[in-house]
Amino acid sequence: MLNYSSWIEIDTKQFKKNLEIIKFHLKNSLFCLCVKANAYGHGLIEIAKIAQNQEVDYLAVATLLEGIQLREANIDLPILVLGTFHENQIQDLIKYDLEITISSFFKAKLVKDFCEKKSLKCKVHLKVDTGMKRIGVNPITAISLYKYLKGEGCFIIKGIFSHFACADQKDHPMNKVQSKIFDDLLNKIKPDRSIICHMVNTAALCDFAIDLKDMVRLGALPFGCYSKPMPDKFKDIKSIFSVKSKVSYFKVVEKDEGISYGHIYVTKAKTNVVTIPIGYGDGYSRSLSNIGKVLIRGKKHPIIGTICMDQFMVDITEGSAYIGDEVVLVGRQQTQEITIQDIASLCKTISYEVLCAFNERLPRVYI
Repeated sequence: MLNYSSWIEIDTKQFKKNLEIIKFHLKNSLFCLCVKANAYGHGLIEIAKIAQNQEVDYLAVATLLEGIQLREANIDLPILVLGTFHENQIQDLIKYDLEITISSFFKAKLVKDFCEKKSLKCKVHLKVDTGMKRIGVNPITAISLYKYLKGEGCFIIKGIFSHFACADQKDHPMNKVQSKIFDDLLNKIKPDRSIICHMVNTAALCDFAIDLKDMVRLGALPFGCYSKPMPDKFKDIKSIFSVKSKVSYFKVVEKDEGISYGHIYVTKAKTNVVTIPIGYGDGYSRSLSNIGKVLIRGKKHPIIGTICMDQFMVDITEGSAYIGDEVVLVGRQQTQEITIQDIASLCKTISYEVLCAFNERLPRVYI
């Protein structure tokens, strides 16, 4: 860490605590940790290793490549690939023992044809579209597709699942509609007890009084990221993600001088300015120009001027700083804190997007 000018810190002790709290409340339901998009920016491999050691039941990824990376890192938990696939990916999905999402007869027949030619079996989950309108077979067709999968010897049906479209809006009527559609389907097809039925996500777990089914898929909550106040049962779950840098340059700028590209900020008086070596090239949004703040020596200081690809400037006139001082962009310093949700609100987006934007140029340091 001492060699880095900017980095991300992941609090592994708190992450383990978060996982244990969640496991306690899931009771008899399996725990599927979603680690897609580099584990929501936290680092795919390291997060998966911790999850495996903490006896999480399942991992979920979005793509074949993410699944391969996990297998090559000796992760042997069941891995569900949530996204769709193309015909030329079937071989590797099976080779790396990844559980395939089947969302149409077309895709099911592609997999069947491949398996028959190679005399192979594959593990699949049937994806049902109860209202998201993204991928998934419609509930009526799902009945016949389930029978098809069950009747073909090459398929090992591991699960049936769906996804809430409006779970972040507790009282949205679509939540009850989707739950009923999924429940009605399960009542009609009566899946074998070995088949894992799953639909509940972070928002549903936090806000709904709902049957958790056989498994719960969680992405944001285990990382301590939730767009609303944590419910009481999860009050001890905390964020594990911090973004830090160091002051790299100091200068005094006279009154009426422009700062950074376009001079969208002009000093109103003699101003003490420091430069921070991180920018939108690292995933720190350019939309924070002139509105974001950072922590230096336990105080919040404003970003001034346009955020550059690799650097930005901060007004420290109301405080002090030296070259090499720690700068916190996300996280806590002394008694002050800047949260991911604070950043998301300024950027007019969601916290997940902010987390996922921080790329591999920023080293992850696991503490």
